[in-house]
Amino acid sequence: MRHVVGGTLLHTDLNPQNVLLTQDGTAHLVDWGWATLGAPWLDAAAWGIWLVASGHTPSAALAWAARLPAYRAAAPAARHAYAVMASAMWEDIAEASDAPWVSRLRDAAGAWVAATSCSDLSDQQEISSRADRSRRFTGT
Repeated sequence: MRHVVGGTLLHTDLNPQNVLLTQDGTAHLVDWGWATLGAPWLDAAAWGIWLVASGHTPSAALAWAARLPAYRAAAPAARHAYAVMASAMWEDIAEASDAPWVSRLRDAAGAWVAATSCSDLSDQQEISSRADRSRRFTGT
């Protein structure tokens, strides 16, 4: 838990239904019912899982997260620890639900664990990119 402690206001329920886009392309986060305090990079990591679940490759989601200074500044071990915790949470949720979107998030969280499994962000992006290419080649 030490990895996720912090004083930054977090949304913690980032999903496509909680992001409204205006006509000019401005994004607004809505439904702050699960707001909490934590490490400043957590929402980026959570959104990375949703990006993968929505069809982006783990390397593309990781590259998006890496654009955010708070995510880049987080210790690699902390990013990976969060990924493991989130994956365990989605595994538990999937055991109690047969909804297809839950299975997608469980699988995406597992892919996020693999993408964050090494110590350096640039290494993570390279490993994740190789895994993406392998999945495309093998069809898995």
